[in-house]
Amino acid sequence: MKYLHLTDAVRLSLVSLFLFFVSAGPVAATPLQATLYHNPGCMCCEQYAEHLNEKGYDVKIVENAALASVNRQHAVRRQLSSCHTSLIGDYVVVGHIPEPVIAQLLRERPDIRGISLPGMPTGSPGMPGQQKEPFAIRTLAGEIYATY
Repeated sequence: MKYLHLTDAVRLSLVSLFLFFVSAGPVAATPLQATLYHNPGCMCCEQYAEHLNEKGYDVKIVENAALASVNRQHAVRRQLSSCHTSLIGDYVVVGHIPEPVIAQLLRERPDIRGISLPGMPTGSPGMPGQQKEPFAIRTLAGEIYATY
């Protein structure tokens, strides 16, 4: 069996190349795009958009006085609606859903249209107060997707 003998110059080049890639660190990921539709003047929606921005999402806010039509377009039933509806990746995300649940959705990629946290629960991202009970996040078909 023959052994490969590296010259000092080759060894130095390999070490330099390794250090270059290690020191460069990870390449910055492109932020996830989100489009948030809400009624004009709703401050909690803007606070929710800020919550997503802080988590690395690039949020485009669209004021729309006809939010019910946006929900109909995306098959969101009235009992699953909230003050805003977002499009993130291939999913419809309704309401003040905590970002870790959205990250789970995007990671797992289930065969659903989207998820909803109906209403405007106290203590959810963008809403004042303390969370009083676990949030039941539902699929747009109405089944429980996650509890947070």
